Amino acid sequence: MEKWEKQMSVNSNPQIPKSVDQRINETLRSLPNKKRVPRFYYPVAAVILVGFLLFGVSFMSPTLAETLKSVPVIGSIFKMVGDIGAQKGEEKGLTTLLGQQVEINGQVITFTESLYDGSQIHIGYLIESYTNKTASTADLLSPLKLTVNGKHVSYGMGERGEILENGDYAGVISIKIDQKLPESFTLGIQSLNEKSMYVELPITKQGENRSTLVNQTVETNDLTIHYDKVTFFPTSTEIAFRQVIDEKAFESKKYDWMDYQVVDDQGRVLQPLSGGGGGGPTKDGKILQTMTQYFEPLESLPKSLTIKPYLLAGNDKVEEVKGNWVGENLTLSQGDIGEITVVDIMSKNGIVTLTVETDGEDAYWQANSIWIEDKNGKSYYSEQAPKRVEGTIKQYVIECKADVAVEDIKVVTYKQKAPKFLEDLEVTIELK
Repeated sequence: MEKWEKQMSVNSNPQIPKSVDQRINETLRSLPNKKRVPRFYYPVAAVILVGFLLFGVSFMSPTLAETLKSVPVIGSIFKMVGDIGAQKGEEKGLTTLLGQQVEINGQVITFTESLYDGSQIHIGYLIESYTNKTASTADLLSPLKLTVNGKHVSYGMGERGEILENGDYAGVISIKIDQKLPESFTLGIQSLNEKSMYVELPITKQGENRSTLVNQTVETNDLTIHYDKVTFFPTSTEIAFRQVIDEKAFESKKYDWMDYQVVDDQGRVLQPLSGGGGGGPTKDGKILQTMTQYFEPLESLPKSLTIKPYLLAGNDKVEEVKGNWVGENLTLSQGDIGEITVVDIMSKNGIVTLTVETDGEDAYWQANSIWIEDKNGKSYYSEQAPKRVEGTIKQYVIECKADVAVEDIKVVTYKQKAPKFLEDLEVTIELK
């Protein structure tokens, strides 16, 4: 009974996976001091099943929705700070304009737009004149209860965002609700601390999706993975599966640092967006976990997807690797994981754009492990995930907000251990 209660606690209040936390810590240890805005979203396989916080007294101006249409920043939150999936949804016109507001300790939060295509619910919001520049927006929020058409639902939630030049904070909340939802519904958000603090947001499903039932199983002596379904949404590629873990392997945390690399039939490593799951009690020495992982959306359906579970190998120390850009290809070693080659750098209107090509074990993560320095040693980092160059397999574009001349740019990365792929658990799913 004690183990069951412990597992239920993990499901209700899950922590960021150690695989995610390890990579984040490695990156942060490698960076010099920098003023950063803490975020609940990470550009690697960030967990979405994180207990979140919210709200204050809600109110709605009768003319607010019309006013929002005339404000350039509103309606583009997804485009500005959303992940690649939210950006794709915004480009396809799948968003719904909102306009509800709440006020907490003098801070006005405007819920600007929603996006729901059948997978996760994304909500854009804006905090005007954000005063706490060093803390997460979670400081303004509180534990909350979500309802769908007035009925309580269980959920997982994550957030990402950044402070804008005018001092406002733009953010996107992503919600995964653990049940089938209607085409249109009202999402109620209520503080658990103050029951009077409540807001209702209209949500409408938009866009088409295609699913493929998989029914493939791979196993080792202490872990079995049943792949159930792959669904292609406008905003994500969803992979649903179940894991059966031997109780001893679970207690020893053997697979705590396990993550999943997904490669399409062209050899492109899909960008991980989020993921999570939950488990039940031990039965016959086994623990069943139901999992869902989200990766970047695909414009055209691939012929196959190869799923490669792996264990993250932590680094004992972080060794930076730097190189000056002199107008020609610059190759930097990243240790056992491989190397990156900078093929072009541009600096225009305060934005430095790097085009890089990776060669190694994890193309996406390698491209995600790069930043720049100016001639004085000041570091600049990308606030967005690297974007694959259209028509390529391992070329990425990385953008940093930096007013730095091209000739003064130094490219920085760091050496890493290669992931330990679990070849017995690798599977290729042929898609119809």
